Amino acid sequence: MDARLVVGLGNPGPQYEATWHNLGFRTVRRLASRLEVSLHEAGDTLVARTRYAGIDVTLLQPRVYMNRSGIPVRECASRIGLDPDEILVICDDHDLPRGKLRLRERGGDGGHRGLRSVLSELVSEDVVRLRVGIRDERSDPAAGGYDDLAGRVLEPLAERELAYLDRMAEAAADAARDWLVLGANRAMNIHNRRRVLPPDEPGRGPDGSR
Repeated sequence: MDARLVVGLGNPGPQYEATWHNLGFRTVRRLASRLEVSLHEAGDTLVARTRYAGIDVTLLQPRVYMNRSGIPVRECASRIGLDPDEILVICDDHDLPRGKLRLRERGGDGGHRGLRSVLSELVSEDVVRLRVGIRDERSDPAAGGYDDLAGRVLEPLAERELAYLDRMAEAAADAARDWLVLGANRAMNIHNRRRVLPPDEPGRGPDGSR
């Protein structure tokens, strides 16, 4: 039976909801809406299961802090019987310019503690990941990881920034759905060229991407 797991990374709690670092959570909720399924509490996760395009799809939002995300991911993948390459992890990435999408089939954690936890618990780098750039090139022109950025990526966003975050989550949900239906290579060809623009900046597509 063909099955896939889509994981969105973030931090639990209302104080973290409207932050760049919770982009993975928002994306999974958007994808659940697209697939017409609701997330419900299951232990230390929010989870939804459905059948889509002939695939048994599980959506997962760990309700633990970012650096422990891998534990519920490993437990869920073990229950379903999935290999690492059947799992998509969605997270923010400060090494990418804000709004840029990057889908990859394998690799390291890039300094992201949530992704690091997932790779460590699964004992594999063969985990598909969708990274969404959050670096503001105006204030942070150079790529740089998270060590000195905790305050900025966890600060509540202004209304304009929150609208941008929502737009990025919509684009990431598109990419995740295409990964489910088209596979990694075709989804990469479509979405790795995209960059989502702020709501008040004109773009080439109806969602503001170019």
